[in-house]
Amino acid sequence: MDAAVVAVIAVIIGTTAFSWWKQSMFSVLVSIACVVTMLLMYLPDPDNRFAIQFQLAFAPRDLIDPSHMTSVITSMYTHDVRGFTHIFFNLLVLFLIGMPFEERIGTRRFIVVYLLSGLVGTLVFALFRWNDLVIAFGASGSISGVLGAFIRLYPHEKMSLLFIPSLTFPLWLVGLGFLALQVVYAMGSYGIAYEAHLGGMLAGMAIAPILVKTPMHKRVKRMISLSSLRKLAKTPELKAILRRIEDEDLPDVRSAWVEQFISKAKCPHCGSPLKVTKESVMCEKGHLL
Repeated sequence: MDAAVVAVIAVIIGTTAFSWWKQSMFSVLVSIACVVTMLLMYLPDPDNRFAIQFQLAFAPRDLIDPSHMTSVITSMYTHDVRGFTHIFFNLLVLFLIGMPFEERIGTRRFIVVYLLSGLVGTLVFALFRWNDLVIAFGASGSISGVLGAFIRLYPHEKMSLLFIPSLTFPLWLVGLGFLALQVVYAMGSYGIAYEAHLGGMLAGMAIAPILVKTPMHKRVKRMISLSSLRKLAKTPELKAILRRIEDEDLPDVRSAWVEQFISKAKCPHCGSPLKVTKESVMCEKGHLL
């Protein structure tokens, strides 16, 4: 195994473990890991970058070859070394969709959605392309899963275009556009692993409601008032979230922001973290809010 491949695996394990432990933004760290992977393919020997990419990329038969099974994971961090367009657009979409979604559901849940969606996308690609001499690489399967999960939990959340912030679309419409694009890929010869995209998206939609207890939103909405939240908004971050709650018109999105607020707020009596139970909002020491 090439030293660059070993280094990539170490970067993947290190960034994932650190993000899980510190609960720091995985969408940022995974972006950094993808950039570092690209650099590790280029820097040691630019003339050997295609050979390194081939070792990191996934081929369906890798599933029965123990020496190459790591490609199931490394392929999700690998991008086309022929240019930077592939990685640029993947990381751009991860920034636009991944970061706000991670803020809603929390880092650890986001890591599970991201990695499991990418894994399922890779396996679906292998299922449909088992007899083909093809390889797959890129974060698109994982990002598709994040999009699917976001749509499943918050279908009416508005998403704006990067260069036209005033033009917004509900996420369910973005999802329909994404599916239409996959149909175009399937009908043409674009060399794009649309199977991984669709598999990842469906996986994200299936995983999200299992990880995120959506009924909690209704309980939170019933048990806590805006006046109570205002008393808890002691930090700039909590004040910013409170403004989002006050300005939000969509009930499901507003409830999600309330839940996010509670996850970051502290008990006014003892300063310990708050949690939502079936009947109340209380801190770890039992003080009722």
